[in-house]
Amino acid sequence: MFKLLGLPNLSLKRKLVVVIMATTLLALFLASAIFQVYDYNSFRRGMVDDFGTLAETLQATVTNALVYNNPDAATQVLAGLEKQPHVLSAGVYDQAGELFAEFSRTEGPPETLPEHCTGDGSSFEEDSLVVHRELAIAERPVGHFIIRTDLVELRQRLQDYLKILAAVIFGVSLIALFISNALQRSVSEPILDLARVARAVSVRKDYSARAKKAGEDEIGRLTDDFNHMLAQIQTRDEELLVARDTAEQANRSKSVFLASMSHELRTPLTAIIGYSEILEDDAEEMGLDDFVPDLHKIKGAGKHLLGLINSILDLSKVEAGKMDVYVEEFEIQTLVEEVCNTVLPIVERNGNHFEVECADDLPNATGDLTKTRQILFNLLSNASKFTEKGSVRLEVVSAKEFDSEWFVFRVIDSGIGMTAEQRRRLFKPFSQADASTARNYGGTGLGLALCKRFCELMGGWIDVESTLGKGSTFTVWMPQVVQARTNIGTGEHPLPDRIATSEWQQVSRRRRGRMTETLIDAQQVLVIDDDPAVHDLLRGMLEHLGFRVGTARNGRDGLERAKLLRPDIILLDIHMPEMDGWEVLGALKADSDLAATPVILISVSDERQRGYALGAEYLAKPIDRGALEALLKKYRGDESAPRCLVVDDDAGQRRILRAALEEMGWAVQEAEHGLEALRSVASTRPQLILLDLIMPQLDGFGFLAQLRKNTAWREIPVAVLTAMDLGAEERSRLSGGVERVLQKDAFNLDDLRAEIHSLAKLSLGS
Repeated sequence: MFKLLGLPNLSLKRKLVVVIMATTLLALFLASAIFQVYDYNSFRRGMVDDFGTLAETLQATVTNALVYNNPDAATQVLAGLEKQPHVLSAGVYDQAGELFAEFSRTEGPPETLPEHCTGDGSSFEEDSLVVHRELAIAERPVGHFIIRTDLVELRQRLQDYLKILAAVIFGVSLIALFISNALQRSVSEPILDLARVARAVSVRKDYSARAKKAGEDEIGRLTDDFNHMLAQIQTRDEELLVARDTAEQANRSKSVFLASMSHELRTPLTAIIGYSEILEDDAEEMGLDDFVPDLHKIKGAGKHLLGLINSILDLSKVEAGKMDVYVEEFEIQTLVEEVCNTVLPIVERNGNHFEVECADDLPNATGDLTKTRQILFNLLSNASKFTEKGSVRLEVVSAKEFDSEWFVFRVIDSGIGMTAEQRRRLFKPFSQADASTARNYGGTGLGLALCKRFCELMGGWIDVESTLGKGSTFTVWMPQVVQARTNIGTGEHPLPDRIATSEWQQVSRRRRGRMTETLIDAQQVLVIDDDPAVHDLLRGMLEHLGFRVGTARNGRDGLERAKLLRPDIILLDIHMPEMDGWEVLGALKADSDLAATPVILISVSDERQRGYALGAEYLAKPIDRGALEALLKKYRGDESAPRCLVVDDDAGQRRILRAALEEMGWAVQEAEHGLEALRSVASTRPQLILLDLIMPQLDGFGFLAQLRKNTAWREIPVAVLTAMDLGAEERSRLSGGVERVLQKDAFNLDDLRAEIHSLAKLSLGS
């Protein structure tokens, strides 16, 4: 209604006033109009009756005058109409319609008989009323008689009525305005109070506010219902806040649990896998062929368990919405080559032929490198597992479809294939094609589920075509530029039948070779002395010379530390309580792993001859720095070998990395935490740093920050090697500060050697 009145933006008070007044005036106007119409028609009928009676009164007289052809008599009769002020004219006409006698108040030509004047009747014309009668003798028509009157009285009556109506409307309007103002307060104020409370609740989210009840009428009941609704919302809001806090706490606990489980489970398993690889290599070199299969089984079981843990943790993070997409720019060709080098041994294990075709004009990708690598690795590993003595093929092209630029990865195998029912279950977690597949080929059914989730997180999708007994084709569509973390890859996109490319390039599938540089001498020194002052003195000297220093306070601890650290040089005090230096030296020489380790005896007494006899060097206390440096140079080896600093609080992990690096010809420095690593870099600048992130005293992030502050150290390549799940925030902190981010769970020693070889090109310019 307010829109019809053109007043949609008025306040409620004014709307109520307008409604009351409009309703009152409309009713008054309609009633007045009806009354006026009725009065107007009644007055017209009265005029017709009055002048009809007058015409009938004169009818007989003028009829006789017409019959006797006495116009004077007829004129005299008509002259009596002079006393009727509203009669304008009158006339008597013969049967032929000729004027016989007339009366007129104005001068003018004789009036002719109107054509419509037949019989008895009346008619209203523009400015007059015409009353006409037929003149007859013995029912024989002899002529016509008309009287014409003005409408002045009718118009005057209408004007008077309109004046009265205007006065009435004005008076009624004042009364309606007064009444509406009084009534609107009882209606609008409670409603306005409700509106104010609703607005306050909406803006301030204060559900404790209540509206005031003005009465027991309908508005009062509305106020009660509104307040009751607010009370319910307040109760539910409080419950939701408690539930939200509980959920947030549960999410935090889950995140902490996942982070803890990720680190605590992956770290020991990585050590198990690493040591099993070292032992397997050592057993092969020593000809202990009986141990190799068992060590291989240990390594395989460790990798299987580690992969299962990783998949479960990743899937739980995806389901909880905690999986981040880290966007960076990378080369597709480089990614394909790295994945192929890694997966080639797996493909060839079942006697399969591996082919890779990659377009040579592919642009750089902007997306999550780690997840893209994992998708390709999972698909190729899966194809290799279900194919024996067949072929596995990877095709990579770019395509423009659906108004977007895409990378299309196809993994084609000639393996066992799948039925339509098996394909429907394929991407569900913990689901494989069927029970027999799980028994014959193993697996948890998580790899493909994670591939699908990762594709969707990056805005792509994965599709599969398969024929039982003939093989399968997995097609991954990945945006060239990942815009956001949105689940749009639902598989509902229409897929082109074929992707055509003009040129193809065969990707190299060569294995990465090991560096052939010669081994270098020790960089790890263990000081065994019961005097803490000697520890501090020797630590300063040795670190200045570029050595990694470990210490022990007595002989028994020294032997344990020697077995753990496998030092390259041992500085051994002779006079110690409980177990002196000679006993320690004897135990060292009796240990096959430590017998070849150079030992330098330090003592206040001159016992060099006995030391020489046992194959140890000798230094007298107080220790001369020049003499110490000269003696250490004997064991230091080739100074030109590249140096790598391994920073990790896990001694076992350092041992694995040291073995792999020394085998590649690197001199290795070690540090347990960031502070020790900074001191090591200050004493001897390494060509490469392998860095863990979670460490005591100063973690990897803090070490990187301090390292990059020194302009002389900014160009040292740093590779992060961690079991920590890196989120967007952690990756942002590492951005620009490291060359690689490697997951401890995602590599073996061959992969590590390949990465070190790649990083060596940056650090050594080779």
